Amino acid sequence: MMLLPSVLPGRGDGHEPRTGPDKAALRFAAIIESSDLAIYSQSLDGAITSWNRASEALFGYTALEVLGKSASETMIPPSRRAEEEQVLQRISGGHGVQHYDTIRQRKDRTLVDVSITVSPLRNAAGEIVGLSKVAR
Repeated sequence: MMLLPSVLPGRGDGHEPRTGPDKAALRFAAIIESSDLAIYSQSLDGAITSWNRASEALFGYTALEVLGKSASETMIPPSRRAEEEQVLQRISGGHGVQHYDTIRQRKDRTLVDVSITVSPLRNAAGEIVGLSKVAR
């Protein structure tokens, strides 16, 4: 379920065509939501801030179950938590992580091998405010 349209500017009655930035933002949100790749974002302290349907399918958690929670609490096995700290430090320093192979833990506690690409998320001023992850 996407809630993005309700927070975008406009009349909000659903009868107006979206144009310009509104239309582009909706299209981009639809691309992410319909992707077969698990795409999610985190704040610099590791809290999950967005979660698409493929993330739900891969990890077993709904968005409501993980939003605001630390990835370390939910899907990173204890043996991989230092790795996550290194990734967060690298992103905070302005560097991406092309991809790395690792292990994650599903909601049912089974382990899954994944390849993850990590990129910094920047605000309008260019400051790093979080990170995006694509897992496959």
